[in-house]
Amino acid sequence: MISNNFSETIFVIIAIIVSLTIHEYSHAVAATVLGDDTPKVYNRLTFNPFSHIDLVGFLALLVVKFGWAKPVPVNPYNFKNRRVGIIITSIAGPISNILLAFFSALILFKTNFTQESLGVAEFLKILFFMNTGLAVFNLLPLPPLDGSKIFAELFRGKMAYYIYSFEKYSNLILFMLLWFAPFRSILIYLNRLLGTIIINLVQIFI
Repeated sequence: MISNNFSETIFVIIAIIVSLTIHEYSHAVAATVLGDDTPKVYNRLTFNPFSHIDLVGFLALLVVKFGWAKPVPVNPYNFKNRRVGIIITSIAGPISNILLAFFSALILFKTNFTQESLGVAEFLKILFFMNTGLAVFNLLPLPPLDGSKIFAELFRGKMAYYIYSFEKYSNLILFMLLWFAPFRSILIYLNRLLGTIIINLVQIFI
């Protein structure tokens, strides 16, 4: 018999791969629809996880439950409206995670799981929390996360300068912050808050 810990680890790894791949694919689709073919040129308009997974971000997700993938390359000057294009492309990833969390919860609430299908229920729970966590984390205004681009374009000026000036140190800063307990506590609180909101929305459909 496979131990619960082993099966849970497998579920977590699968959930990470699925969630990050869909997140980055959503960025690529949004950019392409808005007129930028850069994601296609760099082979990011694909469901192949190897095109999207960032090793450091993947390990961070495994260890501290928050992480990231390779940013999708985008040329904002290909957008008809540069500012709007950046915002829509950036927010597409977190929205995909929120939708994944929503449908995971919806299936969980609407399905009567048998003893044989409890593994599916466990995977859906993991997928739910994985995606609320990814949505919250990626909306933070820290480069290279999606939130940094959204905030930079919304507020511009000095805000944009400060955000983008930290980009070259981004992975190191993020990894250090994730080991900082108060920072993780804030993320956990926001994760639970988003999870509660999604579950309340799901209740409308059941």
